[in-house]
Amino acid sequence: MRFTSLNFRNLSRRGFSLVEMLVVIAVIGIIAAIAIPNIGNVNAASRTSTARRNAQNIASTFTSALAAGYVPGSGITDVSSAVTAVGNGSISPTTGPFSGKLFVVPNLPSVGSQERIELEGFLTWDASNLVLGYAGGF
Repeated sequence: MRFTSLNFRNLSRRGFSLVEMLVVIAVIGIIAAIAIPNIGNVNAASRTSTARRNAQNIASTFTSALAAGYVPGSGITDVSSAVTAVGNGSISPTTGPFSGKLFVVPNLPSVGSQERIELEGFLTWDASNLVLGYAGGF
């Protein structure tokens, strides 16, 4: 059996070399370059999904109000005015069992915001029948 002594000079030189550190940094950079664009796509898909869901809720609420006896007034002439009416709670049937009840979808994006524009893109207004419809697909 051979006896070896500890060499303290060799112990103090253990660690990563510059080349090893550069390789690790390069690998992390490649992974980040792949991941960051995908995170942006997830955020855009989330915003679109939220706009689509809000548009479905608005169309459903408006249709429910119509079924309950609501008659759209002269202030509702397009998609934007219908969404505003549903958002601020100014839709209320005047006759029937739901007379005086508010049909509202709270916390809608503000008028003119990108979220509101995208939301309104999923809705259609039928001026001849005074009906707000969802045209977003799935």
